[in-house]
Amino acid sequence: MLRLMIVDDEQIIREALSKMIDYESLGYQLISTAKNGMEAYDIICDEYPDVVITDIRMPILNGLDLISRSIKSDSRITFILLSGYNDFDYARQAMKYGVRYYLLKPTDKQELIDSLISIRKERQKEEEDRKLQQKNFLKSLNFPLEQSFIMDSLEHQDSFSAVFRKYEGFFSFPANCLYACICSFVEKNYLHLFAADMKKLLEHAGVSLQFSILYVKNTAVLIFPASTLAFQEEMERLITKLSYPGQSVTFETEFLHQDSTETLFQTIISKISRFERILLLGEEGDCHEIKNHIASPWMINHLEDSITSAKNTVQASRLLDSVFHGSMPVSTARNLALGLFLKNNVKQEKLSTDAACDFFRRIYSCSTVEDIRKLLQVVMVQKEPEVCCQKTSSNIALLKTYIKEHLDSENISLKWLAENYLFVSVGYLSKQFVKEEGMRFSDYLNKERMEEAIRLMTFYHNDNIKHIARQVGFGSNPQYFSQVFKRYTGFSPTDYIEKLKPFTQAKKGEQQ
Repeated sequence: MLRLMIVDDEQIIREALSKMIDYESLGYQLISTAKNGMEAYDIICDEYPDVVITDIRMPILNGLDLISRSIKSDSRITFILLSGYNDFDYARQAMKYGVRYYLLKPTDKQELIDSLISIRKERQKEEEDRKLQQKNFLKSLNFPLEQSFIMDSLEHQDSFSAVFRKYEGFFSFPANCLYACICSFVEKNYLHLFAADMKKLLEHAGVSLQFSILYVKNTAVLIFPASTLAFQEEMERLITKLSYPGQSVTFETEFLHQDSTETLFQTIISKISRFERILLLGEEGDCHEIKNHIASPWMINHLEDSITSAKNTVQASRLLDSVFHGSMPVSTARNLALGLFLKNNVKQEKLSTDAACDFFRRIYSCSTVEDIRKLLQVVMVQKEPEVCCQKTSSNIALLKTYIKEHLDSENISLKWLAENYLFVSVGYLSKQFVKEEGMRFSDYLNKERMEEAIRLMTFYHNDNIKHIARQVGFGSNPQYFSQVFKRYTGFSPTDYIEKLKPFTQAKKGEQQ
C-alpha cells in the first residue's frame, strides 16, 4: 500500500478528507494528518509518506514551502495541492517543483479519487520498471555475488540456511531449479571449451544455467532445470559425445536431485568443501579461484572481525587503508567490499534487497580503490568505545554522527539516511531509532539543530538570524527556523538573543 498523509490547517477539512474516501480500497494507508506545514514536515521526516494531500495557504510553513523542503530529502513524494480559485500563482509556482495534481476547494470527491488512482498507476509502473532495472542490475553482478555466496557458504556450513536466505533474493532461481549435473573427467586444459559447448547444448535444449559452473579436480558441476528422466538421458548422451584433441577419458555424468534449491546447494557445498582448489566459471568465460584469493572467506572473516573489534575508528580506518591500497585492482577491491558488506549485515534483520542494491550501485560506480575505501569507512567503521558502553547500535551511532557533521544540510531525513548513507530499510531504521533513543527522529534532529543555534548565539555571539538558520539546516527560510526555535525554547530567536545580551556584555567586561 502507498503511505498517505493529509495536511490542512482547518480541522473540519482534515476530518472530512480523512473520512470521505475509503483509501484502503484504492491501495492507500492513511498514516497521519497534520494541521500545518511545520508539523507536516516533521511527520514526513519520520513517517516517509508516498503521497501528501496538502493545502497551500497555511500558517508557519505554507504548502509550497513544505513541498520545497520535502523534495530535498525525498524527491519521490507526490503532492496533491488543494487551494481556492484565487491561488493560480501558487499553482504556477508548484509546477516548478514538479507538482501535477492541483484540486480546487471545496474538494470534489471523484476528482480526488481519480487523482489517487492515477498516482497509484504511475507508482505501480515505476515500481515495475524499478524491479526490472534491479533484476537486470543484479544479473550484471551475478558473478561477484556467486563468488561471495560460495565463499560465505564454505565458511558457514553449520548455518547454511541463514547464508542461503541472505543471498536468495539476489538470484533468480526458478521453482524447478532442483537439479545439478556432475560431469567427471573434465581436464583443466579443456574446461573453457567444455563450458562453451555446454552453453550451446543447453541453449539448443531451451534451458539455461542457473549458476556459474563450479569446478573441482576434473569435475564440473552445472545447475539447470532437468525435471524429466528423458531430458537427463538426452543431456547425458550429448555430453558423453563431446571430445577434444588430447582428452584422454570420456566424460561421465550424474544428476543430483533434491527437494529444494536450498538443499541442492547445501549438498553441492558439502561435496566441494573438501577440495583445496575451487574454480567458478562465469557466462562470459570469467574464471575465479575461490580459496587462494584475497577475497577468500578466511580473509573476509579475519578483516571483518578486525574492523569490528578495533579499539577506535582511527585504528579501524588504518586497517582499511592497509588492505585497500592503491596497487589493488579495482575489480578485486569491489569483490572484497561486496563480501565485507554482506558479512557485516548478517547480524541485522533480513537484508533489504533494495538497500543492498543501493550499496552495490555505489560500489560499482566507484572508479578508484580510494573511493571504495571511503564508502566502506561509512559502512564498516562503526564502533566507538563510548558508544559500545551505551549499548547503542552502530546504525544509530552513525546516524547521530552524520547529523552532527551535516546540521547545515536541508536534505536530512530518516528515509534519505537509510537509503543513501546506511543502506538499510527505512522501516527497520525507524523502529531501531525510537527503541534506542526514546524519541522520534524529527524530534532528535530539531533538538540538535536548536542546540547548535543556541551555541552559535551564546558562544559566538552570532545575532544574524538568516545566517544561523542556514548553518543549522533551514536554508533560506528563517521564518520557519524562528517557529521551530520558539517551539523548542519558548522564545523567538530575537528575544533569545536579547535575553543573552547582559550575559555577553558581562563576559566582554571580564575579558577587558
